[in-house]
Amino acid sequence: MHISYRYLPLLSLFTTIVVADLLGPKYVPPTDLSSSQSLVPASWQNVTSTIETYLKNGNQAPSSSQLSKLSNLTFSLGMFSLHDPNATQLQYHHTGPEVANSPNGTHKVDADTIYRVASVTKVFTVLAALLEVNSTDWERPLSDIIPGLANFAAKSTAEASPIYRVDWSKVTISALAAQIAGVPRDDVTSGSDLFIAALTAELTGTNGSLAALNTEGLPPISPKDPLAYTSCVNSIIDGSATCSESSFVQDTSIRYPSFLPWTTPGYADDGFAMLGLAIAHATGKDIHQIYQESIFGPLGMTGSNSSTPPVSEWQRSAIVGDAVTSGFALDAGVNVATGGLLSTTRDLAVFGNAILNSTILPPDQTRKWLKPTSHTARLQASVGRPWEIFRYIHPCGAVTDIYTKFGDSGSYSASFVLIPDYDLGFSVLTAGTVKGRFAVVAAIADLITETVVPAIAAETVVESGRKYAGTYTSSVQGMESSLTIAINQTVTAAPGLVITSWKSNGTDVLPVLANILGAGPYRLVPSIADSKNGKQAFRLVTSTDAPNKPVVGLFSGNGIVSPDWLELDSLTYGGIALALFVFDVESDGKAIAVSPAALRISLKKS
Repeated sequence: MHISYRYLPLLSLFTTIVVADLLGPKYVPPTDLSSSQSLVPASWQNVTSTIETYLKNGNQAPSSSQLSKLSNLTFSLGMFSLHDPNATQLQYHHTGPEVANSPNGTHKVDADTIYRVASVTKVFTVLAALLEVNSTDWERPLSDIIPGLANFAAKSTAEASPIYRVDWSKVTISALAAQIAGVPRDDVTSGSDLFIAALTAELTGTNGSLAALNTEGLPPISPKDPLAYTSCVNSIIDGSATCSESSFVQDTSIRYPSFLPWTTPGYADDGFAMLGLAIAHATGKDIHQIYQESIFGPLGMTGSNSSTPPVSEWQRSAIVGDAVTSGFALDAGVNVATGGLLSTTRDLAVFGNAILNSTILPPDQTRKWLKPTSHTARLQASVGRPWEIFRYIHPCGAVTDIYTKFGDSGSYSASFVLIPDYDLGFSVLTAGTVKGRFAVVAAIADLITETVVPAIAAETVVESGRKYAGTYTSSVQGMESSLTIAINQTVTAAPGLVITSWKSNGTDVLPVLANILGAGPYRLVPSIADSKNGKQAFRLVTSTDAPNKPVVGLFSGNGIVSPDWLELDSLTYGGIALALFVFDVESDGKAIAVSPAALRISLKKS
């Protein structure tokens, strides 16, 4: 490394700040999740053993755990990996009594069993928009896209209070997809409205009545109240099967907003119903057609559908008793885009890998899609389009962002999980009338994450050691240049390949780094992969935040004084970042050479 010690004071002017970790993976993604040599199968076995313990003990299991309800639930769990097709062998299925004894559907679930996936549908809807809607239409007002909203906006007075009217000229496809449009959460016919629930109970002769609401302190509602007796509510009273698009748009137009657009994320089924209509009007295609022709068909997702499968397919479906009352056989109507899809464990694995691999969406758009669009008030959670993003903190302090979508409707709950840092994910599909079923799904997702993710992290360390660790030396005669890379398998150690020795033309580089960057370890984390040309780039980083490190000051503690992105590639030599290292890798992922790019030299692996 041709840097003289007399230049160190000058270099200190460029950087006196320790370079911290960067967002993203700390090792290249694992390629083995299924063989006997991998650390992952044993962790999956721990998951299934825990589940079987709860299934066996039943009521004897700790009542505080949601997993104590598993025996009465039908569920299918499955992992998938972009780099290990055999990862789909990591699955587990249990058939609860309601499905086993149902007069309809399968009596034993497996990877090809069809479940309703509820709000996991929203991921497909956003992808449909990304695939089919022109980029310019993403920021167009919905009042310019959906005719009914345009008519409403034209009739609405300019003096209308923003508290009582959604300004549809400010709501866009982008805002709806990001769950930050401030629109009403649910259609009043969804079951969450106390008045409509009581009215429906009264009409059907089931428990509950309007009079009971009045005794609980809620006032009577006039039949002339347009917010209560909407067009869609009147269709229920008249016995109509579904709410039409025009009625839905009319009803939603007069509902009160939650917030102004782009204020705070807020879950809104109504928003995704509107998103589905916007996609259809912007493209001139039926939303069912888009799901089939742009996603299901190209990916070969033969077990997935946006409407109730034909009766011939029911024999492979998880149906809880009656097909209609369970919510399996239904016409979702305008709500199909928010929660109307059906799928299988196998199809969701195909779908997850297609997202991670950018199979039908360009890679740059995939990277943009797998990013937050807003924070929540909770430090560990952010929101995307339509992702629910949770931050998993490893014992070493490193952060792994987990992109999820959960759903719950009728007799079905589901979760779809992507972990982009590892190029893998998993799904949980359930059916049953178990009370608190959605919380059980969350508990299963917790169990898988807390048990399997540490094993995956450990597997990436082992595989990186096999592929990258070793000594790389110059083949140029007389040039004393070498680089030794090792790994640290201690779970609390700072993650990444570690440079343990580095000589450049006879100069020991590590003391130079110590003066420039501070104390090590000097770690390499992956940045850009170029598999086509057999290249993998890494960036040099040093410190990492400890998981329980006290914050001395918001800005001075772990803020500006310990930045990561602020100092990225800030120190260069001849126009090339000193932090850039490019490995030559073979088809099996093993490195054969490395180039500290700024030094214009290639070192061959011994």
